[in-house]
Amino acid sequence: MTQPLTGAGPDAAEVRRLVATMGQRLAEQQPYLTRVLTDNIRSISDLDLDQPLIDLLDASVDSNINTIVHLLINAIPVERIQAPTAAVEYALRLAQRGVPSYSLVRAYQLGQEYLMTVVLQEFEQVDADRAHTLRAVRVIADAVYQYIDWICLHLLDRYEDERGRWATTSGNVASAMLQGLLRGVDTSVHDFESETGYRMDQHHVGLVLWSRDPGGITDALLTMERISRELDARIGTGTPPLFSAIDRTTGWLWMGRGRHAEPIDRVVAEVLAKFPDLGAAVGLPEPGIDGFRRTHAQARDTFELALTAGDRIGQVVGFGDRGIALISLLLQQPGGLQRWVRDVLGPLGEVSPAAARARATLGAWLDHDRNFQATAEALQVHRNTVKYRIERITADLDDRLGDRRVDLELALLACRLLGDELLVEPDGHRRPGQG
Repeated sequence: MTQPLTGAGPDAAEVRRLVATMGQRLAEQQPYLTRVLTDNIRSISDLDLDQPLIDLLDASVDSNINTIVHLLINAIPVERIQAPTAAVEYALRLAQRGVPSYSLVRAYQLGQEYLMTVVLQEFEQVDADRAHTLRAVRVIADAVYQYIDWICLHLLDRYEDERGRWATTSGNVASAMLQGLLRGVDTSVHDFESETGYRMDQHHVGLVLWSRDPGGITDALLTMERISRELDARIGTGTPPLFSAIDRTTGWLWMGRGRHAEPIDRVVAEVLAKFPDLGAAVGLPEPGIDGFRRTHAQARDTFELALTAGDRIGQVVGFGDRGIALISLLLQQPGGLQRWVRDVLGPLGEVSPAAARARATLGAWLDHDRNFQATAEALQVHRNTVKYRIERITADLDDRLGDRRVDLELALLACRLLGDELLVEPDGHRRPGQG
């Protein structure tokens, strides 16, 4: 049994008040604390994963801080609490992906260190008796330690159970060999082919399949395996596809293409049309073992872009689609895409109704090969209106319409996919969160 948060004695009420006050102070800063701690945890290389896991990490951190806040404010003993759902789900996803359990423990240790640092800083601003303050700090340190110790033990049990279950799940038996092959270490191609039945001496198309509605799909992996079979029936060349479940909402797929080097995006779109809750990112056909890795990397880069774009992008996105390769490459560089878009669009890259109208007009005009009448019909405005707007845009962009047309088209596409996050305020300041 844990000890009462403030113990007993004549000064217990004052200590209890200080502990509750500190809990309230942490609650008021919770969004900021969550953001900083999430960023700190991402410094652990095993935990700086793709966006769905980062989002789940953020939810886990927030729910853990929230639980600790309630422990302090309401003097709740640790044995009476429940593990936060987001924290449990995050641990299970790490187990599914084979992330070492010590990385999870290290994340909680970072959390404990950070929260106690904040507590000490906050107490420096509290006008209270020194003896009472020291007792309150000890009480809070004990409570945080008890919680971290309890949650780590609980999550490690869940982690190990899930790891054992996942290791025997269809599509995961050869996952260790696959990871080694992708990294180029510790894996014999011959052994891998013997284990999986998948040949390396051919063209490959890599795909990432994911649930676009994680809360609504309970059999996503079974659906993904069904999709792989349907694709094989449509475009297979005799070599069975290779599928590996990454977690319960994400799967990696390779389609063997033999000597065929044509894209398969259209067929993928036709198959996935029957499964609107799933998305697909598709790499280019690439030959050999290096191509096996390269097409997979392309699909993962496209997947990251699709997650960032959300509903603004289609269900099936190909690395070979117009502008996707460059935009996904720039997106990987912190602030790189924002800086490039601002350079290309100039005053058209502002957050304002006038700039938005100019971007829409310019995009439609370029899409319609600079045909004023076709652009006017697409925008449902008068032809002279389009001409007037383009004249204004031409003046704003100097020579960029002639020298950098391709850049302009890509920058406009990036704005359509990623929204106002790429833009700047009219005074030239970056929007919050921009690099």
